[in-house]
Amino acid sequence: MTTMKSLCVIFLAVAFPHSTVLARAFEDQFGRTMEADLISHTGISSDIIKVSMGGKQLDVEINLFSDKDQKFIRNWMEETPPKIDYAFRVEATLKQLGTVPKKTSSSRSSSSRTKTKTNVYEIHLTNLTRQTVRDLRLEYRIVKEGRSGKFEFQKGSKEISEPMRYNQDVVLTTAKSELDSYRSSYSSYSYKEAVLGILVRVFNQQEELVTDWRSTGTKMEKISWEGIDRSLASRKTSSSKTRSTSSRRRSDPSR
Repeated sequence: MTTMKSLCVIFLAVAFPHSTVLARAFEDQFGRTMEADLISHTGISSDIIKVSMGGKQLDVEINLFSDKDQKFIRNWMEETPPKIDYAFRVEATLKQLGTVPKKTSSSRSSSSRTKTKTNVYEIHLTNLTRQTVRDLRLEYRIVKEGRSGKFEFQKGSKEISEPMRYNQDVVLTTAKSELDSYRSSYSSYSYKEAVLGILVRVFNQQEELVTDWRSTGTKMEKISWEGIDRSLASRKTSSSKTRSTSSRRRSDPSR
């Protein structure tokens, strides 16, 4: 009964066309023909494809087509990258691993406090896509506020090669991040580095961005992914130039 209803929907769509742009004539299991564009599929193991007929897009079961056209469709699916309506839930929790007092050479160190905290983010990624997904790459950018009040950034990535079923989640841990703090009993000078948040992006096997998420916060609103990468690239270039200049000075006998 379900199959006959699906066929009725198909032929009603063809009977009242809204477009003359038709790609191919297909046959169903009863030898009846239909003109359609193959639009997309969600994976070579899928039993449903999206087609365009009569100006409408429909999800159609592959087994409704003739054996010859089923083979044609399967070949087309193997040659055409799948199109998946990705959906994920992202949750990121900052975890403190420990605090270590730092030694200082100051004679007043007993009354001053210098500490280093070590933190990581735990990222919970839940697959809300209505199908199994695989071969994902998660990129992250951690945003910190340094002792001078300037933004500092830390980048990293995680590969998710195992299949993720619908509603399944994985937990990923970022690289460690160290935060220093200092408070003196003899002056007003103090500082406390802090983590402001994290930006997360997920890419599929075709390197397409499928999820873009960030922590909330007033200061985080000023931060962009592209701005972070420009800053990291600039610092890397400056560091390389400094090392190169230093190396030339050491190797120059005239100095």
